[in-house]
Amino acid sequence: MPKTYRTEIIGYKFSELSEEVKQKIYENDDFFSEMVDYSPIEDVFRENLMECFGADRDTLEVYYDISYSQGSGACCVGELDVETVVKDRVGSYFTGILNLIESGQVVIDSIRIVRCGPSNYYNHENTCKVEIEYVNDPTEINAWNIEDAEELEEMLTNAIREELLNFHSMLQDHYEESTSFEAYCDITEDHTVYTEDGKVVDPSFIKNACVIDAVQLKLDFEDHTDYNFT
Repeated sequence: MPKTYRTEIIGYKFSELSEEVKQKIYENDDFFSEMVDYSPIEDVFRENLMECFGADRDTLEVYYDISYSQGSGACCVGELDVETVVKDRVGSYFTGILNLIESGQVVIDSIRIVRCGPSNYYNHENTCKVEIEYVNDPTEINAWNIEDAEELEEMLTNAIREELLNFHSMLQDHYEESTSFEAYCDITEDHTVYTEDGKVVDPSFIKNACVIDAVQLKLDFEDHTDYNFT
């Protein structure tokens, strides 16, 4: 003959669990770190490169890795606006080159950030550099020699890499903050039902269940009384 069994479950919201149990749930959550949204940090970096270097929004690509592995870091590729670079960077450091550009003896066709090195599958600042394409006025002899161009490329490369180092540092700080225990407690919703020790209660067990508000008492069933029988 069929029998009916009744099971009583005392369920807790996450916010009602002890700090120790919350910490255990946090440490065992393998997917929490994958939910970090880096777009606000990336947007700040992109806007900075567009403002300071005239980076082209359509061609600017950003790559980063914050795994603390050998190849971790940040790099980027894309076109830079020649006029912005000449005005904000070249004029500040290379007045001689600026004079050649303004006089038309040297025409810069493009300035761009490209990937470089044999290990360019890594994502750190040393895997990209700045390249300049230019032409000399054919009526001028050695208007701008290769050493000058390489010096300017090196200066711009170092400036971009410095920006990438700062960007990567911001990404790491954002990751640490977003994956902290405090952040986990802030975003974890109270829809899931837990037992007192942090185990998740199968929703099918409590679907359409009759819920009673109650307080769970801790009862000590150990007998600490010494009895002497004579």
